[in-house]
Amino acid sequence: MMDVSVVVCTHLMERKTELEECLASLQQQRRPPKEVIVVVDGNPTLLEHLRARAGPEVVLSTPAPSGLSRARNVGIAHTRATLVAFLDDDAVADPLWLDRLMKVMADPSVAGTSGLSLPLWSGQRPRWFPKELLWTVGCSYAGMPTERAAVRNVFGGCACVRRDLFEALGGFAPELGRNGAGLISCEETEFCMRVLEAHPDVTFVHEPSAVIYHRVPPNRQRLRYVLRRCVSEGQSKALVRYRTKLPVRPLGPERRYLIRTVPLGVLRHLRSALGGDAYGAARAATLLLSVFCAAWSFAASLARLIGSGDLAASAPTALEDRSSGGAACPSLVVEGGPRTESVG
Repeated sequence: MMDVSVVVCTHLMERKTELEECLASLQQQRRPPKEVIVVVDGNPTLLEHLRARAGPEVVLSTPAPSGLSRARNVGIAHTRATLVAFLDDDAVADPLWLDRLMKVMADPSVAGTSGLSLPLWSGQRPRWFPKELLWTVGCSYAGMPTERAAVRNVFGGCACVRRDLFEALGGFAPELGRNGAGLISCEETEFCMRVLEAHPDVTFVHEPSAVIYHRVPPNRQRLRYVLRRCVSEGQSKALVRYRTKLPVRPLGPERRYLIRTVPLGVLRHLRSALGGDAYGAARAATLLLSVFCAAWSFAASLARLIGSGDLAASAPTALEDRSSGGAACPSLVVEGGPRTESVG
């Protein structure tokens, strides 16, 4: 029987309120998960807070900050359901989120699916901020499919993937994914490419009826953050391009974004400017500058990787062994919830 475990990774005490709202939204799902696993990435204060909260979740803790990919791998290794879903700790899920994802996963040819991430702005969305760049703040952007469609990769902040794929192919690559204040990403992109290489008959699906709401705090509503995020995206895509040795071009969606979504967006914003929108030209300029930063960063990073030979021997990350604690995180602390166990 198909069931689902939800993994939520967290590391900031200052986001404890958002985390609690995230977890509350999972308890309100029309189709409840088998379990919710919270992985605290190296933050003892936050761990103590969750221990005192005594919620129904299983809480895992890494002994030191290890990054999003390793934290997710720890969570995956402790799941017991046939499907693993992921939700960002600063997002809340619509009550139908899991139900809509699991309906897609009822098709055995679907390896994974993800939904629509709508922004929850702190205040009003900045008028200079183009919707084509909503991906920089963890949200679905203009140019994505508006109906159910096959895609190259899922969006990690609200995704659902078959657990046996992680068992067979390993977890998320630790050199990708957020780590502390760093903005490197694309761990789900690389994993999905790995799946498609091993199983070319399966698909990943975007399901826009499965909705989450992702918070966009004030510090992410600044041009400096958007440009920094674009530079990191270029670095991330270079890592993916370098470590993914596939016979097909792995960055096709990015090319379509550059040759279709960006030009159409620039033209739309300029037309708005001509129609009297005082911020239309600013949105067009922001979009062009951001894309330039990402493209420049990609080219420079890829050249550096090729020149240095970094990651030439990189291999997929094996999931941590639940019985031994594993190499990825040898001294996990496992706290209460519906299941309690000692690891390491």
